[in-house]
Amino acid sequence: MKTSQLNPLALLLAGSLLSLGCATDRPTASHVMTQAWPGELAIDDPDSREVTVIIALSSLVPGGIIGHCGIAVDNQYWDFGPERVQTLQPIKSMNSVAGPWWDDPDQRWQNDRTLNEVLNDVPDKVHPTGSILAVVRVEVTDEQADALIAFWDQTYQRMQEKRDRYRLHGRQCANMVGWSLAHALDDSGQSHDRLPAELRMMTPTRLYESLRDSLHHTAGPRIGQRADLTLWQLGPKGMQPWQRPRVWQALGIPELPRTRLAIERMKFLPVALAE
Repeated sequence: MKTSQLNPLALLLAGSLLSLGCATDRPTASHVMTQAWPGELAIDDPDSREVTVIIALSSLVPGGIIGHCGIAVDNQYWDFGPERVQTLQPIKSMNSVAGPWWDDPDQRWQNDRTLNEVLNDVPDKVHPTGSILAVVRVEVTDEQADALIAFWDQTYQRMQEKRDRYRLHGRQCANMVGWSLAHALDDSGQSHDRLPAELRMMTPTRLYESLRDSLHHTAGPRIGQRADLTLWQLGPKGMQPWQRPRVWQALGIPELPRTRLAIERMKFLPVALAE
């Protein structure tokens, strides 16, 4: 078993998540990675534990979606969503019994999908055309990985027993992922039994901003370095790597995900409206 390392970095992440910090610093070229979709994101190295967060960025226009988040340790994946219904899904998304979303789309507790299975299905789950997906990967200690697994095991137990609710102003996909990370990476011994009030209005885009700027490897050869980040866009032919336009870099335009996402979607608006 590895020993816990870089407690200050873990506390920095927890503090950033809890403060809903919204930074506009652009990622460096080495921070934003490129690779073939979906890539081998799950690893089986017994000497390494990797956390992967996938985030469908949220935006309001055009054809807006609320977005979604999920998290994995190695190839084991979890997420938190509203009750799945055939009609009037937006109403259930306001307040309903909680259940898995991409992990178990039928919510019958007969599926337990792996990270790679979820990623392979993402192009059919994200909408409309033009949507952007962020994938964040970070290596953590054994203790931190085990703490995150325990957090989600308890969450799934509550959901299966219908003791947990999904509320836009309470527990939802983004703040549950953020809460689980803060819980796992905080070595201070602080209690995490209740969702912090500061996390209640966390959105997928704000979670992306926080992890982009504050999440660092806490184990492995790149300890202390920023987590790996890849950005993908849903186009007519599936998910493709998204690169920041060079003109944005030249003009010093800050990284504003909601505005950026709206602009990117405008390119596909005719297709999106037809979906």
